[in-house]
Amino acid sequence: MLIVFLVFFSTGIVSAYSSFGNVFGGRIINTKAVEIAGLEAVGYICPMFGTSISIIPMGSPISTPSSYFIPSYVVSKTRTTPTIGQLILGKYSGRTMISCMFPYPPSTIAVSLDTITLFGTSRF
Repeated sequence: MLIVFLVFFSTGIVSAYSSFGNVFGGRIINTKAVEIAGLEAVGYICPMFGTSISIIPMGSPISTPSSYFIPSYVVSKTRTTPTIGQLILGKYSGRTMISCMFPYPPSTIAVSLDTITLFGTSRF
């Protein structure tokens, strides 16, 4: 009886927590989102007020994205700067459009990334 109660109780906590936003976790594989890095590699300029990252999701639902935007006003709760190889855990909500421009001939491509609202990284 106790085990059944604990299973239902822990399920309720997880579903209540996830209702405050989407959660993610994983290992940082690049300090630029794959979409941004690809465009910059061919000459596009992608100005943004913040940074982007790519992760390998771990312990997250299958539909969890792997590229994110971190606005400049969102800082790590563990007071560490995201670097390659660190573990990261946090919440994301909404999407941010980033305009990437090619100088000549003039061309613009918009990239949409999920926006991190809260995160913490490992110390390594």
